[in-house]
Amino acid sequence: MSFKVLLKKDWKQVSILWMLLVFLGVIAFTVPVWSQMQYFDQELRNIQENPDEYADWIDGDSSDLSVQDFFNENNGTGYWIGDLQSLIPMGGVLFLFVIFGALMASVLIGAERNSQMSDFTMSLPFTRNQLYISKWLIGTVGIIVSSVLGGTLMIMMIRFSDYAFLMEGSTNRVIALVVLLMLSGISFFSAALWMGSFGGESISQVIWTFIALVFPIGLIALVQGSVYAFSQQYDSRYAFFDDLFQSTFLRVLSPFSNLANVDMYQYFTNQAEWQKFLAIAPWSALAFIALSFGLGLWMFNRAPQENNGRFFMFSKWLWLIHIIMVLCFAMLGGIVLSAFSMQSGFALYIVGFLIGGFIAHLLAKRLLYRFNLKLKS
Repeated sequence: MSFKVLLKKDWKQVSILWMLLVFLGVIAFTVPVWSQMQYFDQELRNIQENPDEYADWIDGDSSDLSVQDFFNENNGTGYWIGDLQSLIPMGGVLFLFVIFGALMASVLIGAERNSQMSDFTMSLPFTRNQLYISKWLIGTVGIIVSSVLGGTLMIMMIRFSDYAFLMEGSTNRVIALVVLLMLSGISFFSAALWMGSFGGESISQVIWTFIALVFPIGLIALVQGSVYAFSQQYDSRYAFFDDLFQSTFLRVLSPFSNLANVDMYQYFTNQAEWQKFLAIAPWSALAFIALSFGLGLWMFNRAPQENNGRFFMFSKWLWLIHIIMVLCFAMLGGIVLSAFSMQSGFALYIVGFLIGGFIAHLLAKRLLYRFNLKLKS
């Protein structure tokens, strides 16, 4: 049986979501740009029509200034409207990719398990590798099409607008940023599909996806908070954790960390930041995609089919998840309780650690064991 048949089957499952992703992707890339340009127009009109109201902020006669002067932060006018960074709608695009990445992955794997369709899928003359690759390709192509169409229209809108001067000399940087957004979207989807090997149905898959995306940063933040709670000495340890949050290692493990470490303020103006971006950001995203895709493929091949419908597929690993859950909640409890102390929070941290760990233990017993069986039944 041809691989195209498998692609068609997966396409039918997510065709509406796929087309909606492309449509909303174009909107997410373009509408905020248009809205920001409308804001620029309004600000310029206000300055031209009411120069006296801006006299306290603008050095000199505003009628003698060009449009470009109001977009140069170092022009000496004392009033600045915006820059190219304010036109790039990163937040909305990333939010869209996170939501639709999780939705498409949960439909492609989790919904199949909910409806017992996965039993039929597994009986088809395809290997599990082919089943997983087909699902990954469908979602990845959707993100690529959405990014290419939306990013191209966004660049054209800026290029042919009255504010094209903002992008002079920075076209390559805008394109590179669109590519990073696309790679980040693929990263979110790859992680969500990987979590389909953990969760036995669609809701648990979404929950595990959220955990997988925040876990690397969250774990370091908990360790950092615990260290500070014990010592109350922030300055001596700030550099260590700051370097850790900015490390390439963490950027490979977390798409959020990779994006957070791109200094958008310096990105379009500082050549060193641009070179740093080229050397780290896209490669970290590609490394995460390769890592999550490889682990997802490996675990999808080993996921026990008889555990479909359970909150967690790998029953033999429940003890490890239990321990991690207890430790994380215990550290969180210790940090929260020690925050009430102005001095060293050692004693309060220990109390909070024990309380948080005990609550997490009770929660884990119900969620990982009892609830796991109820979902199956």
